[in-house]
Amino acid sequence: MIITILTRRLRDGKTYEDFRAAWEPDNGFGIPTRVVSGQSATDRREIVTIGFTDIDASEAEAFLTQIGPQEAVRHDRLTAVVEDDVHRAIYAQVADDDLSDGPPPD
Repeated sequence: MIITILTRRLRDGKTYEDFRAAWEPDNGFGIPTRVVSGQSATDRREIVTIGFTDIDASEAEAFLTQIGPQEAVRHDRLTAVVEDDVHRAIYAQVADDDLSDGPPPD
């Protein structure tokens, strides 16, 4: 599993809905991929997306090459909505823990 985290800042006057319209891919990625999006509770202009792509780290470069053209289109659309300074991080998953069992703390 590859985990991708991107943090973006909306341009002045842009909304999460503007971001979503520009961000939505034209086609799926062809492999299991889930993305969770969040908007900062203290700065509504800050958006984070956390992607989970079901591939091994050894397959990541080929995958990025495959989706590159469609991602370039999305990048172009997002330019009008988000500021240029994007923080990117890519990780290989090393654990998956379910912490929901047991009573809540007092």
